[in-house]
Amino acid sequence: AGAFALSNDGHGVQTAQTMYLAMQKAKENNLIIATHAQDDSLFNKGIVNEGPKAKELNLPPVTELAETTQIARDLLLAQKTGVHYHICHVSTKTSVELVRMAKARGINVTCEVAPHHILLTDDDIPKDNGYYKMNPPLRNKEDQAALLVGLLDGTIDLIATDHAPHARNEKEGGMKGAAFGITGSETAFAMLYTKFVKTGIFTLEQLLQWMSINPAEKFGMEDAGELLPGKSADLAIFDLNKEYVIKEKDYLSKGINTPFTGEKVYGQTVLTMVD
Repeated sequence: AGAFALSNDGHGVQTAQTMYLAMQKAKENNLIIATHAQDDSLFNKGIVNEGPKAKELNLPPVTELAETTQIARDLLLAQKTGVHYHICHVSTKTSVELVRMAKARGINVTCEVAPHHILLTDDDIPKDNGYYKMNPPLRNKEDQAALLVGLLDGTIDLIATDHAPHARNEKEGGMKGAAFGITGSETAFAMLYTKFVKTGIFTLEQLLQWMSINPAEKFGMEDAGELLPGKSADLAIFDLNKEYVIKEKDYLSKGINTPFTGEKVYGQTVLTMVD
């Protein structure tokens, strides 16, 4: 029917045998397994990354082990089956190290990072605010640094927003009652361009590679990723010189759940074309 990948979006596969069988079938049918890695027994109804901020806000902590132990398991299963295993939104230093080791051993693995995990850490959570509740949670400065190194050395293949819009009432009243998730589609390019390209941490060419060319290449989407004769005209045009403030009233998405509202940025979207 045209599907090129299978995903358990938002829910870790808890049983190793289930994942093993899924990988075998995916390999047979030339499909990618794109996974949200989460061991629920270790996640343990957590809300904020384990550390000082969880204690300060008196919120249930999330250990990084909830992500990393399942990635370690799945990498061994991927090695055995030969499936293309893609890890969504890696968020920890250990996750990056595991993928780096797996690639060195020839395991067919790719992974992505979400903009908010390289733009923010749990230190940036100002108070008990549902707009900062996402899964995986914001991690610490050491994790953030490792994610940037992973991007720059090719361990992390691409940047993906993990765009998760929620109604206003789903994010109000503190983190305990709020839904997990952050919107990202409308802020990703401008935030990354302003905070990383304008500051010389990486180049515009690298950013385009991670947000456009690599996703198409890694997922085998031959009609996407680059502007070439005969391909679909899927494109966005940005004004790199115009400074503007991200405002809630300007969002086209009904989902306004992002802490980036109010940021002063460059790279405003002027035009979007689809097909």
